[in-house]
This record gives sequence, structure tokens and C-alpha cells, in this order.
Amino acid sequence: MKILYISSGDHMDYQSDCLLIGLKELYGPEIVDVNGHPYLYESFPETAVPQLYGKGMTIARVLPNDAVDRSDIAPKIESQYFDLIVYGSIWRCQDYLDLVLSVYPCERVAFVDGEDEPYLHPLAGLPVPYFKRELMIWSRPGGGVESIGFAIPSHKTSFDTPKTRDLAICDPRDRSTYIYDTEADYYHGYAESRYAVTVKKAGWDCMRHYEILANGCLPLFLDVGGCPPATMTHFPKDACLELLQRPLTPETYDEYAPRFAEHTQRHLTTTALAKRFLMTLTPEAT
Repeated sequence: MKILYISSGDHMDYQSDCLLIGLKELYGPEIVDVNGHPYLYESFPETAVPQLYGKGMTIARVLPNDAVDRSDIAPKIESQYFDLIVYGSIWRCQDYLDLVLSVYPCERVAFVDGEDEPYLHPLAGLPVPYFKRELMIWSRPGGGVESIGFAIPSHKTSFDTPKTRDLAICDPRDRSTYIYDTEADYYHGYAESRYAVTVKKAGWDCMRHYEILANGCLPLFLDVGGCPPATMTHFPKDACLELLQRPLTPETYDEYAPRFAEHTQRHLTTTALAKRFLMTLTPEAT
């Protein structure tokens, strides 16, 4: 499937990046990220990663370098060369939008809104499929809005590290616990632990939730009960609520760990995210 993926590509944007990674996992160079996302590719200098947002953890340098043809974008749009046009961050980049809307039917275009704020972009009034991360309600004027969320790169899940701690050191309520400078050390902090605290940040969805789960640690999502039903729809919120009512013992961990691991692998990887996204738009192609 040939997809033109339009976003600025000049800075990390978790929602847009997670979806792009998943689409690349499925279709490789047929996904044309028109502006490039250099920090996502293995060719990005490793020495530059710590200067990225969040020290580049989880997202940076996860894609193999591929032979993407980014030439002649406008003529390709005019000839409907691409099967789909995806705006990975509709608030931040609208390149070629007038041309796209003049050539493509609305059902072959998608807007993704990964902002922390709950309100929708004015373009949500168009009959173009609209995917919202922090979705408060299920409807909008002119049609529905689909829920979307973050995900963990598919190859970064690991559930085999022996547990030597009950509670992970890193706690978002205390910035002094942010002691890790490398992804390997950060991941090991969760991998060696049975449980880790997580909470809502600017938005409900947060990469930390997925990083905890990807390392075989169980999330103590303290305020998960307040998460709107239409937000984080594929996250195991019910299981998180159950866990908060249980004693934090090795036995509880052993009981719940397989359930969380299976859910993470089935629903929370970037590949799973991309497949859901495409199923919504083109069910016949997935």
C-alpha cells in the first residue's frame, strides 16, 4: 500500500511518530514520509539522540534506512499515485492540503490529532476521517471521530528480565527519581521491577505507560479511573483499576503479568496501531 505521510518531521511527535513507525513496519519504503523524520532512522547520529525530546528514548533510531522516493510529490498527488494521504499531525503540518482535497476523495485522506488538548482542529468539520488522541466524546458536527493512541515500537517489548525490585525507582510524582540518562538503563529500571507508578500528564496518554508495560512491569496507574471512555480505548484500563485494589505482592504480579503482556503484544505495539488505523480507513486492504 502506497501512503503519503505528511508531517513536519523536524521534531519528535509521539502520536505521529508511533503511527509512522507502525506503517513503516508494515509497508517499508512504500510509506513516503514526505518531509523525512531523520531522528527515526538508524542513520541519525547516536550522539545527537540525548538532545531530542525525552532524550530520544523509545522512538529515536528505530527504523532501518530505506529507499524512500520523496521526489515529485505534487505530480504524484495530482495523479492519485498514493492509495492514502495521512496528515500525521494536522495542527502542525498541512503541506499540500489544498491540492490533496481538490484531487482525493475524503475517504482516502486522514487527519491525525495527537495534541494534549481535547478540542478539535477546525478542519474536523470536513468529512475526512479524523483520529483524536485525547478524545472526550464520540461525536462531532458532521460525523464521528476515531480514537487513537500511542504505542510501543514492536521490537522493544521484553518480558523475561528477572524481578529484583517490587517498585520501580522512576516515579512521575517526584522528578528527583528521573535518574536515567540512557534508554538501556531506563528500560532496565522497569524490567527489574514488578510495579511502577504512572499518572496522567498533560494528556491521559503518555509514553511512560507503554514503556512500563513493554518491559514486563505492571502499571500502577493511579488516576486511571478518571480517564474518559473514548480516550486510550485499547489500553488495559480495567485491568489497571483491578490492580490498584490488589496487594502489591509477588503473587499478584505473577497473576497479572501474563494478562498485561498478552494485551501489550496484541494491542499496544506500533504494528497493532497501524493495522487498526488502516482497518478503519480501508478494511478490505488489511
